[in-house]
This record gives sequence, C-alpha cells and structure tokens, in this order.
Amino acid sequence: MNRLLILVLSSLLLSPQAGGAAPAVGSHAEIHGGAAAEAVAGGRWSDPHTWPGGQVPAMGAAVTIPAGKAVVLDVSPPRLASLTVQGRLTFAEKDLDLKADWIMLDGGTLEVGREGQPFAHRATLTLTDARPGENVMDMGDKLIGVMDGGHLELHGQPRLSWTRLAQTARVGSTALRLQTSPNWGPGDRLVLASTDFDAAQQETVTVRSVSGSTVTLTAPLKFMHFGEVQTFGGGTLDERAEVGLLTRNVTVQGSVERRNEAFGGQIMVMRGGQARVEGTELTRMGQAGLLRRYPLHFHMVGSARASYVRGNSLHDLFNRCLTLHGTNDLNVDGNVMTGTVGHCLFLEDGAETGNVITDNLVLGTRAPDSKKGEKAVLPSDTGFPGPSSYWISNPANTLRGNVAAGGDGVGFWYALAEHPTGLSRSEGIWPQRTPLTAFENNVAHSYVTAGLDVDHGPGADGYVNPTEYHPLRNPADEKSAAVPAYFDRFTAYKNRNSGAWFRGFNQVLRGAVLADNAVGVTFASSLNAMEGGLIVGESANVGTPPNWEKRGAEGRSLPLPQQADFPIRGFEFYDGTVRASGVTFANFLPSALRPAGALGYRRQNHYPLSPVNAAENLRFVEANRVYFETPLGEADGDKSATFLDLSGSVTGQAGRSVVASNPLLFDSSCTRRAEWNAYICDKPYGRLWLDDVERGGVGSVTLRRADGATAVLAGTPGARALFSTTAPARLNYTATLARGLPRHLRLGINDRVPGDWVRLDLAVPYEPVIYRDWWIDARSRLKRVSRQALDATNGEGYAWENGTLFLKLSVQPGRTYAALDLCRTNLCQ
Repeated sequence: MNRLLILVLSSLLLSPQAGGAAPAVGSHAEIHGGAAAEAVAGGRWSDPHTWPGGQVPAMGAAVTIPAGKAVVLDVSPPRLASLTVQGRLTFAEKDLDLKADWIMLDGGTLEVGREGQPFAHRATLTLTDARPGENVMDMGDKLIGVMDGGHLELHGQPRLSWTRLAQTARVGSTALRLQTSPNWGPGDRLVLASTDFDAAQQETVTVRSVSGSTVTLTAPLKFMHFGEVQTFGGGTLDERAEVGLLTRNVTVQGSVERRNEAFGGQIMVMRGGQARVEGTELTRMGQAGLLRRYPLHFHMVGSARASYVRGNSLHDLFNRCLTLHGTNDLNVDGNVMTGTVGHCLFLEDGAETGNVITDNLVLGTRAPDSKKGEKAVLPSDTGFPGPSSYWISNPANTLRGNVAAGGDGVGFWYALAEHPTGLSRSEGIWPQRTPLTAFENNVAHSYVTAGLDVDHGPGADGYVNPTEYHPLRNPADEKSAAVPAYFDRFTAYKNRNSGAWFRGFNQVLRGAVLADNAVGVTFASSLNAMEGGLIVGESANVGTPPNWEKRGAEGRSLPLPQQADFPIRGFEFYDGTVRASGVTFANFLPSALRPAGALGYRRQNHYPLSPVNAAENLRFVEANRVYFETPLGEADGDKSATFLDLSGSVTGQAGRSVVASNPLLFDSSCTRRAEWNAYICDKPYGRLWLDDVERGGVGSVTLRRADGATAVLAGTPGARALFSTTAPARLNYTATLARGLPRHLRLGINDRVPGDWVRLDLAVPYEPVIYRDWWIDARSRLKRVSRQALDATNGEGYAWENGTLFLKLSVQPGRTYAALDLCRTNLCQ
C-alpha cells in the first residue's frame, strides 16, 4: 500500500491520546537516522548478495525487505534500529535471536514457523528502545506493527498449556501431581494458582524433572494449593489449583531497559492485518499507563476471522494482556495470561462481537499501585469493583471453559455500556439489551470483589455506574420481547465478596457451583433466578491464611478479614423478584465467630424489596437453612426481608413466608425460628410504599398495624423521599408522617393479587384531591364516601373525617398493584 495512504489511515484510526512523539513521516531511515539496508534480492540474510553493496546489515541499521523479496533469517543479526517487511521474512530452523527497536509488517509477512509446521528450535524476538520517544506510524514505540496486508505468523511447538492438580500440594512440597501428564521438561517455568482468598498465594516455579503426571520442582512451595474434588449431596465441587506453562520456544519480549518504568514491547494489529499467534511466549510487554499500548492488541480490525491467538503464554506484563478493540470473530483459545496491571483480556469499546474465547487461564490481575507511581489507563482499572481478568463489553461473544484464577477485582466482568464508547461509538448498538451468546463452564476464584459481575457499565467518561442488563430479541427496539440470558455451569470459589453478582432482568444462573465465598450469589433487580446447582458454605479447602488475616475458630482462612463476624450465606435475596430453584446447599453452619445461612438477604439494605422473592425445591445438607440479621434502625430493606417458600422445602409447608424480626411482619400466629432469627408466617404479604413525589422531605414514616405492631421507616438514602416495607395485606394500618403530608404524595401496594387490599389512615388537616393508578385526571379521581361505606368500596372512594384521611388500596382485576396520588390541588400543582 502507498506509504502516504497508510499514514492517513493510521491518523484516522488512532486517537492523539496514544501518547509518544508526533506522528512520524518520511522513510524509516529518516525516522531513525540509522544506515538504511534494503534487500535487493531474495535469499539468506547472511548472504552479502541479498543486500546492496554486498553489506549485511550492521548494528543500528534500518532494514527494509521490499515487496517481492523473500529473505530467510539464518543468523542472529546485531540489534537493528528498525525492520520493515513489505515482502517476506522467514526464520530458518535453528536457534535465532532478532533484536530491533521496532518491526513493521507493511503489507509483508514475518514467519516463525507455519500453521501445521511449528517452529522446532528457539526463536526470540526482542523489542528494544535505543531511541526512546518514537511514534512509528502513530502506533508508538518498541513494537511489532501489522499494517493493512501484513501477516504475523508465530507458531511455536504445541505443548500442554495448562492443567490442574490431581492432589493437594502442601507447603514445603517439591512435587506436583497433575491431572494430565504434561509434555514439559527441566527448566520450564510454571505458574501455580492460588486456591485461597489471597491471590498473592499464586506461585511461579521451575521444573526440575517430569515423570508421568508428577512434576518435581527446583524449590519448595511457599503455600498450600488445593487439589481435591469434593462431593456434597450428589453435587461435585472442583477447587483444584490450575497449573500453567509459561515457557515457549518462540518468544516475543521487551528488552530489559526501561523495565523499571514498566515500558515494555507491544504488538499492534491494524485493520487489514492478520496475526496467527500460537505456541508463543510474550513477556515484558505492554507500556504502563499508556492508552493503546498493550502486549497484544487487535486495533479496529473489524472481522479477524483469519487470525487467532491460541496456546500462548503472556506473563510479567505492564498494561493489560490481550486487547480486542473494534475487532470481531477472533478465536482466543488455550492461552495462559498472568501478572498484569489493569484488565487482562479486554474487549474495549462494546462493539466487539462474535469472538470465541475458550479454555484460557488468567491469573494475577492487579490494580495499579499508586504508591509506586502506577497509573490507571481507565477509571475501571482501579476502584470498585476493580480490575477484571476478563472484561466483556458486549454479550454477543462466546466464553466457554475459561478460568479466572485470582486478582484485585473481578474474574469475569460484563461491563455493558448503553452504547459503545471510544472509536466504536454507535447509537445503533445496545450492549445492555443484546442477547447473551454463550457463557458456559467458566471458573473464577480468589478475587477481592466477585467471580462474576454482570453490572457496573462504563459511561462515555470511562467511569462505571450500576447498570441493568436486559436482553431483548431486538436490542434496538425497547418494546421487543425479552429473552433470557443463561449463565451455565459456572464455578466460583474463595471470592471475598460474591461468587456472582447480577443486576438487570431475565438472567438465569443454571447449574452453578459456588463455594467458600462470603456470599454465593446476589441478584439485583427482577425476574432473575438460580436454577439447579450447588452452593457450599465452607469446604475442606481451609486455605493458608496470611499473617495479616484473622483466622476462624478452626484456623481456616476467612472471606472478609476486615469483618471476621461476617454472616456467610449462599443465596442472597435482594430487591427482586428473584428465585432460587432446585439448588442444593451444604455446610452453612454457624460458628462461635460468625452466623451462617443458606438463604439470606443483602445486609444493611435501605432499598425496597419484593415480598414474593421465592424459594422452591431446595435441598439442605448440614446447613442452617436461613439467617436474617436483626434489622438496623435506618435500613428499611432489612425490616422488609421476606421470601415465599413455594414448595415447602424450606419451612416444611408450601406457601409459607419467612420474614424478618420486624413486628409489623409477624403476630402470634407465626412461628419463631431462633436459629434463623426469623419467623414463619402464613400471610399474604405485599410491598406497601409511600413516595414524596416532589422530594420536599417528610422526615420519617411510622406505620402502625391495627393491633398496635409498629415500625418506623427512614426512607431510601438521598432525599429520603421513598418509604417502603413489606406488610401483610387485608389489614388496617395508620401512617404518621413526621413532617406532615407533602403537596404531592403517591402511595400504593405492590406484589399482590386481584381482590387484595390494604386500609391506610393518615392525618391530613385538609381534604386532598385523590387520583387512582397514576392517572392524574378527572377520569381517575376518587369520590368521597362515608367511613362506613369505605370498606364496601373497591378502591374507588375515600373518606375524610375530623382531619383523618381513610384510604383503601384495592388491587383490581388483571393487576398486581394499587396506587393513589394525594394532591393539594386538582392536578398536583
């Protein structure tokens, strides 16, 4: 391609944020100021006839292999200033080293082995930085660039990429028993995953010898690494440590200079370029704190169906691992990626689709350390929920059989923006509404925040906020039919907060195995469920507690060291409506240190809850079935904690509700379960709420049942304008607003069936104007009736006598709610 045209395209595709000096112009010799050496004939690199004047390129040469010329690299040349390939450069089958400040495949091919004919010797490509600050083709410095028409072919020997332990490896051991007999050998370096809450218990080890499935190491292990399969109630829990191979016979690496600055090499593949990378080791790659300067980066490629990244190791990195930016249809399979800053496998903007990501192992993903001067590339690389091993910005990708094995933030993060951001921004793509292609048989363990997070999408400024994933058949049409997103057979263990966290609608976690997490799974929003699967409170994997971590009563490692009394629970109900169905719970037993319950509610919650959250067909093995914490004074959600036992598998009687220790929820007909800190009741519960529409501030709301049971509601945080609690239907209540009735008050009852009602009395010094069902017009205005006639009405009337307003919230046919607007004037003005 014409050089000027390439430069123009590059400047259009790359943002000025890329960093470095001003875009380079002119010939590569001019860029470098070194001696130019352009091949004049095909042949061997060592043959003087290949080069002008019969001079083989010397140290610091700017080398070009022009179109139509094919050169075989048969010697290890001195360090080059640059290498531009417009024709073909092929590594001969011998041990070779190639060093250059940068390599540009400008329509040409660099070939180290071929597909089906992997390179059999040792090849090392080292990216140097003798002249810092270059910005080659606006792609930065210290790089391999693959431009339009360029082909990068790196094919190392096929080797077992990773496997698992077959037996627990104890502290001080020098032997690993593996699940698979590996084709590894003496001197190979391995990474051994943590199987505890602390990802820093990951270890890098060196092989002394291999015999069958036993690997002997050169030094003893510092930590225990679990290696057993456990069974609970017929369900299987696999917490065996992963063991990954780091050593490959083909290596691309950054040079050691500027290592202390975390300024490594990079490979960038542009639109029209192709990279087939397998059996290759990438190390000291990526450039810390710089946008678009990543170890291996497919940049605005479009469809990358002809490329792949498989069976490689990427380790000791400075900025991400593998980035897919504006790139679709790429196969990413069987790679080991470990030791990076920020998100590791990174689908950048949200327009990336059709990528198939399978059987990869990612470990040791950490946040930038500000104390060391490290900077985040994006706000999401730090803070909450923290950096992810897999950042998935669009659900239309396949993730199958991958492992996320420890880090400072999240294992798998579905970070879905409303529309793609950055260079891929488009109003026609809706990641938050896009159906999920596949998420199957993935594993996440040893994370600070969560194994799986389907929430917290980025905005245009890069900062994340709570977001709802709501897949639709046609994402562009908000009225299109909803479709379920199935997250299948996911395993999450030893995560400090959650095994899995979901926000949105129609998300189903099927057949999951969740163990040793502070909380197994939490669903925020509605119409979500866990179906089948196993949740284990504490397994035989007791871990290796580090010195700074408090130990439990049995000396085991704890999920949240800063809260040693944290009440562990398996399925955490939240705002709903959510459901647990067909799940087996095991080993949720309280200890002297902390409570435990298979089922519980999100703690210290101020927000509304659904009283028809449900459980059905559950099994319990050595498990306290429920634990509700005593409600806090201002946590209205704690006071509302309720779920419906549809099948009787929790309470022993179908249709009973389990409710919190809030006097408004129970009476003498209920049964107290002390070990649950809860009651079992046979009552029709609904959600009773009041909303100060204009946010004028009503203080608190006191609800008193006709028999005297009372609860005080503080309202949701912020304006404290929404007050909500669970309450039995078909009863009379009095509501007292601390600061009196506001100008516009909306109130109602939700989650009930037609014919259900609630009587609500309020002190109102004037006769208000009242409308029904959110229709503030004359057609829905209620009529005043006598107090005696009110109970006989169907919610179409109200009574007002001596400064007291008497209301009847009655659920009409075909509805699950009743709502009224109380106004000082006809139109709530």
